[in-house]
Amino acid sequence: MEIEAAIFDLDGTLIDSVPAYFKITDLILERVNLPPVSREVVVELMKGGREIWDRLIPRDMMHRKDELIRRCMEVGMEIYPKVFFNEVDLIPGVAEIFSQLTANEIKIGLVTSSHARYVDGKLIPLKRNGIYELIDVMITIEDAPKMKPAPDPLIECARRLGVARERSVYVGDSRVDIRAAKEAGMFAIGVLTGIDDQQTLRREDPHMIVESIYALKEFFLKHQLTDGR
Repeated sequence: MEIEAAIFDLDGTLIDSVPAYFKITDLILERVNLPPVSREVVVELMKGGREIWDRLIPRDMMHRKDELIRRCMEVGMEIYPKVFFNEVDLIPGVAEIFSQLTANEIKIGLVTSSHARYVDGKLIPLKRNGIYELIDVMITIEDAPKMKPAPDPLIECARRLGVARERSVYVGDSRVDIRAAKEAGMFAIGVLTGIDDQQTLRREDPHMIVESIYALKEFFLKHQLTDGR
């Protein structure tokens, strides 16, 4: 396989944001006077889906559900940029891999389940390390009719990049990433730097599982385009 594009998830794949999400959720619930939730619920929140927000609300407060969810999201918007700026950085090796891909003329895409209005704060680590400009296309939840694990956002990213899906790889840290990549007809790579462990990823039968992005250095060298570029 000659790779035309490398497409990446964001949280837990490029940025070490999982601990920050736990902290942000704790701060939100404290500010809105809601009880703590399990780490499993926070992980589900990270994967997206408004229905998960319902699990933050105790049964005896469900009559205020919409109000409380709206308040949680307002507080989250207020505090998350500061937490991301102070506490979240690139996962080691990401800057080197992006530079390698660019040098070998492999296009770089980013597909995140974040809303466009939230993504700027998450991009702070990439901008701080000077690699945000290397991303050719970024897809947020508004850019496709369905979110991961549906393949739609990955297909849209490949379309905007002008590349063949079968010559694209998608790298992500969760089972929804693997499902989306395989449904899109892409080479599916799982990384163990985020929310799902090796056993969970393996159940989705990805093409590869690696410890981190940096472990893909030799893979990208082996599969770069060879048509004179």
